[in-house]
Amino acid sequence: MVAGTRTFSLEDTLLAPQILNPPPTRHALLAFLLALAAVLHIGTAAWGDLYDGVEGQVAGTAREMVKSGEWLIPTNNGVPLLQTPPLTYWAVALSCKIFGVSATAVRLPIALAMIGTVALTFLIGERIGGYWRGFAAGLIFLCSTGAFVFGRLAAPDSLISLFVCGAIFCAVCGYQRQKLRRTWFAGVWLCAALATLTKGPGAILWLGGILGLLSILFREAGLRFAGLLHWRNVFLYLAIVAPWFVWIQSHVPGFLAYFFSFPKDAIPQTHAAFLLSHLVWWFPAVFLVLPGFIFAPRKIFRPSEPSFADALPLCWLATVLFLELLSGERRPFSAFAAGPGFAILAACAWERMSRPLRATGVVLVLIVGVVFAASACLRPTLIGHLLNLSFDETTWSSLYPLAQIAAASLCLFSIIALFLVKQRGEVILVVALAGMVPAGFCLVESGSRADSFLSLSHAVQYLNPRLGGISAVLYEGSLRSGSSLTFYLERRFFLVNQSPTPFERDPASQDKYLDEHLVLEAWDRSDPIYLIIDETRVSHWRELITQRVHIYHQVTTCGSRVVLSNQL
Repeated sequence: MVAGTRTFSLEDTLLAPQILNPPPTRHALLAFLLALAAVLHIGTAAWGDLYDGVEGQVAGTAREMVKSGEWLIPTNNGVPLLQTPPLTYWAVALSCKIFGVSATAVRLPIALAMIGTVALTFLIGERIGGYWRGFAAGLIFLCSTGAFVFGRLAAPDSLISLFVCGAIFCAVCGYQRQKLRRTWFAGVWLCAALATLTKGPGAILWLGGILGLLSILFREAGLRFAGLLHWRNVFLYLAIVAPWFVWIQSHVPGFLAYFFSFPKDAIPQTHAAFLLSHLVWWFPAVFLVLPGFIFAPRKIFRPSEPSFADALPLCWLATVLFLELLSGERRPFSAFAAGPGFAILAACAWERMSRPLRATGVVLVLIVGVVFAASACLRPTLIGHLLNLSFDETTWSSLYPLAQIAAASLCLFSIIALFLVKQRGEVILVVALAGMVPAGFCLVESGSRADSFLSLSHAVQYLNPRLGGISAVLYEGSLRSGSSLTFYLERRFFLVNQSPTPFERDPASQDKYLDEHLVLEAWDRSDPIYLIIDETRVSHWRELITQRVHIYHQVTTCGSRVVLSNQL
């Protein structure tokens, strides 16, 4: 007697692995990743002050939103901040409203975004290569230098990475399963809309490029992804994105022209330097898989057997990096959204590499650890010169033990991984990446110890108790370079030798911009004035002030910044 059997369709067999319940191992791996991500990001959210630059801008804008109740027009020190859409400011402001205004509350939404990105990286890798590949991809992304450095900053890039991952996960689910395909494709546009409200229309270009390349390379993908262009999906996107842009344009004439022509904060470097910098941000996984890319590329990429799963991370990387290079926005973390794509590609490469190539990759990481240790021991400031960090000798001496611990951790775990080279590839990878956990904590602690050079919070600790009703704080520099003032200082401040933005047309807004002549006039009065300048400008201001009013006092310093006053 023949038992009854069920015949599975091609889609059930190849594209819907959820036919069987996932094993407990899968749940344990995902839970481990999420727990580790929570420890590394939520657990360190309170470490260090908020830094100048984009982090201070986001935090200061969120603080002003909570204080003023104005949530539609982001402002920083009273200046309209319209370079990016407001979703990041809203998330941080909501956290501050719930948990109170603090550095921890500012970084909490970013930490949650990082945890979500790790989870989605796992799910995408699982969809295209099984839960072990998903686990490897999530661990590679989590244990990278970029995740420890840029994944902690209160900046839009972590949220962008989350929404791009969410859109790609929905696209993969819609591609693999006909059931609920419309719903999954609607999820793609929902994530695209949230990404647009975080960074701007560039996010839709990223997703369009990734899915467009896949559609060109694979006919089946083109047929299935055609459903993405249904009018309901486009309407959903516009219904979410358009209201804020239309409202701002109606209340701030010229906004759209300014938004699309706003000069990016690019770092002057060549295209090659921008791409090579990712060797640092994707360390150590990039060195672990580098031998496979060099000596066995056909085994990893399989050009004779092209597949959707292999092409997805390649299209992801190529699109994001190409568009960032094309736009000229070469900030260190501008292509952070490419990190999960690289992690999935690296997990696939590690899975297909032979044992000798894996051992070679571990040796490369060991060599990097030894070189880092030698640099830290022989000349600690060499690392600072390479990273363009101008710390003083006292600060470097406090960072020296942390550099030793990080280098020792990388070397120790690399040696252990070499002894385990005959074990399963997953075991070797976990051990090799484990060295980044102590090293990552050292990176976070290094930022905390050097925050006087990265933030003006220490200067504000001196100023806040001394600010009376007629006191004034002046800062020579751009609003971005001193943005931590907007979060820590208890009042607004004046900018010296800067120009108003196009949206500050009323005289009251322009009054906060002073030139040296106006500063000297105010300096001669009895009202207390505190001027924050860079240490390279001390001789210039000493000469100006002593020649004009003969009242010159250096009252405190904060890293490379000096605070001058007309009062003792």
